[in-house]
Amino acid sequence: VGGGRLVKTVGDEVLYIAETPAAGAEISLALAEAFTRDEILPEARVAMVWGRILSRLGDIYGPTVNLAARLTTLADPGTVLVDSMTAAALDQDERFVLIPQNVENVRGFGEIQPVTLARGRGQGLVLD
Repeated sequence: VGGGRLVKTVGDEVLYIAETPAAGAEISLALAEAFTRDEILPEARVAMVWGRILSRLGDIYGPTVNLAARLTTLADPGTVLVDSMTAAALDQDERFVLIPQNVENVRGFGEIQPVTLARGRGQGLVLD
């Protein structure tokens, strides 16, 4: 949906890829919003990183995947975090609001400045 593809689920986690940074951002926001609206499910912690990946036998690997996993643990429930490079790719798109957070020491990556991704203009991805 929305230009993305489910790669795998692990427990209560979902790993997906998207065709563009904007598509990934729309999917991330739609997931966070859907979980927040649900009265039974807990709010989701969501992270998205745009970058190179290695695809093998239907799975994906590499630093991009690892950074997304690390950022997910830093995200507050109901929010979406991106890294600064992904934020730069989305910066001129009025559909998104980007809010820099405090620098964090991220295992395997050193100091990273997470950026909260929020809905800007437009209705966003419609899930049915």
